[in-house]
Amino acid sequence: MDLKSLVMTIESYFFFIVILLMPLFALVSLINRFRIKQVKLAVRHGALWGYPLMPSIYALVQVICAAIAYSIGDENSAIKFGFYFLASIFWFLGAWASEQRLLTSDGIYLSVNSRRNALLKWGAITDYFAKAGKNFVEYHFFYNSVVTVKGKKTVRRNVAIIRVQNSQKEAFENIIKSELEPRFEVDPAKVFRGEFKP
Repeated sequence: MDLKSLVMTIESYFFFIVILLMPLFALVSLINRFRIKQVKLAVRHGALWGYPLMPSIYALVQVICAAIAYSIGDENSAIKFGFYFLASIFWFLGAWASEQRLLTSDGIYLSVNSRRNALLKWGAITDYFAKAGKNFVEYHFFYNSVVTVKGKKTVRRNVAIIRVQNSQKEAFENIIKSELEPRFEVDPAKVFRGEFKP
């Protein structure tokens, strides 16, 4: 088999894998996303103004390639690039659903497609701070987890970073304040009540 035939074979397999897997990825991500109930806010977490970056770039490339193929009269390639573009739409939908950070009454879902450590409960957050960017604010949430290293359980400090677009900042901060601020506020009367008993 010569190099050209090898490349064509690989490309054919890649084509069918992409066409089959992207709709499946989108379906699973959307089902997992909408399975979570009582969502107070769905934070758009993608790198492109809150939307997925890579599927957007991929879709743009496919449109350009399809236009070039069509302009030179290569209709078969134009159709193939059209299917790649369709796959990029499914990729975009799947990434849009899976990249969201969901604020609920229980806590923050950091991933809709992961079963392990997906939910960061409000009560597990030990501290947080905000770092302002140009079009978004990064919120750093600190929490502890217990891990086993060489048979010994130890506490590890973790951080979850959530990028919130400016358009969602106010709604996000209102939820954070209502869920976290009462826990972090210190009431001096409660702290010193034991020392100042009459």
